[in-house]
Amino acid sequence: MTIAALVLACALLIAGVVVLLGARRRGETSEPATHPGASVAEARLQASAIVEEARLAALRTREATLEELAERRAAAESRDAMLDERERYWRERRRTFDDRRFAFKKRREEMDARRAAVDAERERIDARRRELAGIDVDRARELVVESVEAELAAEHRSRVDDLTADIARDPAAIAANRITEAIQRQDAANVDTAPRMSPVAFEKLDDAARERLLSALQVIADSTGMELGVDEEKAHATLRGVDPVGREVARQAAIEALDRRIQAKDVPPLLDRASRTTSRRIREIGDRALWQMRVEGRPELAEYVGTLHYRFSYGQNALLHCQETGYLCSVLAAELGLPFDDARVAGMLHDVGKAVDHDVEGVHAIIGGELLRVLGSDPGIVHAVKAHHFDEEPSTDLAMLTICADAISASRPGARRDTLTTYLARLEQLQAIATRHAGVERAYPLQAGREVRIFVKATAVGDSDLPPLTHDIAQEIEAEMQYPGVIKVTVIRETLATATAPAQIAPVRAGNGNGNGHEPPAAEPG
Repeated sequence: MTIAALVLACALLIAGVVVLLGARRRGETSEPATHPGASVAEARLQASAIVEEARLAALRTREATLEELAERRAAAESRDAMLDERERYWRERRRTFDDRRFAFKKRREEMDARRAAVDAERERIDARRRELAGIDVDRARELVVESVEAELAAEHRSRVDDLTADIARDPAAIAANRITEAIQRQDAANVDTAPRMSPVAFEKLDDAARERLLSALQVIADSTGMELGVDEEKAHATLRGVDPVGREVARQAAIEALDRRIQAKDVPPLLDRASRTTSRRIREIGDRALWQMRVEGRPELAEYVGTLHYRFSYGQNALLHCQETGYLCSVLAAELGLPFDDARVAGMLHDVGKAVDHDVEGVHAIIGGELLRVLGSDPGIVHAVKAHHFDEEPSTDLAMLTICADAISASRPGARRDTLTTYLARLEQLQAIATRHAGVERAYPLQAGREVRIFVKATAVGDSDLPPLTHDIAQEIEAEMQYPGVIKVTVIRETLATATAPAQIAPVRAGNGNGNGHEPPAAEPG
């Protein structure tokens, strides 16, 4: 295209020169008397116009040529850059391929060396087998007996020590040893990654933003069943509730409402999204926990187990507590020679009732046992779950192992935040609430404060007074105390009747002169 433009410009320039020469010749051959100056001037003007036009055309052609040249140069540079990039990419691919080929070569060499070692070991075993094949039956029997005796020699002393300890030592010491071994074998991680509800601070917000945030938090609280508490002095708001799933949904929604500064009308879509996210997270956590503990069951069981990830008891994560209890229970069962698969399942699911105890009335042990019965669990596991807090009298070894493993997991150092001082203060408060009522003789907190048994005077409290008294004490405990789960109140009225039979005095008979006042024994006949 550029060459054609240059040729055209040159042709126009030559044409202008030719026209100018022709006009000059015509001026010379024409009649000199007839306007010679005018024709020459016109020819010069035409020639100048043609030359100017040719010059402009040449300039335009030059500019177009330069622009096209610049575009082609840019395109060439772009292609060069692209080629350089491709070259770098393929160079990296080649380097990666070389590294992989080298690693493959090394692995191939290792495999060849292992194969050679295996072949050598196989040849040695074949040679040994051919060597042993030539001996008789008696010699082979002797070799087997010698091998077994050599293996048992190392275990003989430990077996004797264990048998001697079981016979001679105190059963309490043996039990303590078994528990210590179970705890030492516990290697599961206790890293709690469950999120906690924290106060929402609004001290840096203006009045309008604070009002908008509190309105959004109120909608969140009403939708999730939480209770909104506002502390104006500390400039923060707190969402409180007993539903672990609702508490997690409210936590996520509150964080997003604070970050995005949304209004109350935008809260429902936010809650729907947080609810879906939490439900999916709960199923994933439950499935992973059941897979780790090798527990099989219906899909609903994974949702209940995953809910325990957001449930806490004195700061201890309920799901981690269940997993730890399952491990300890299975180890204790193995130490005692009992089926450890059922023990692991019973320990893992012993607190599954805490996933729904905020919706169902009753203690979590009975709730969990009935829930597992509906889901088709083994009756022995159902009984162990119901009896792990003595809400049902334990009647199997599995139930007692579950009780022991649960106590170990809850009482180990660092498991719970509750200190001895606060624990004793809570028990004293529980006992004080029970004993301040008229007619109450004594009260005993049981099961770490989960139950209180109250004995009343039969002469001061009648049978018809027991239900109102039990209800009043339960209401006062709920109003005055802070506690996890539920507290069972049991009022007992005993009527005792005693009588004493007087001592009998044997009659004194006349003596026979020996001074002791008793008759001599009768002589045997014959």
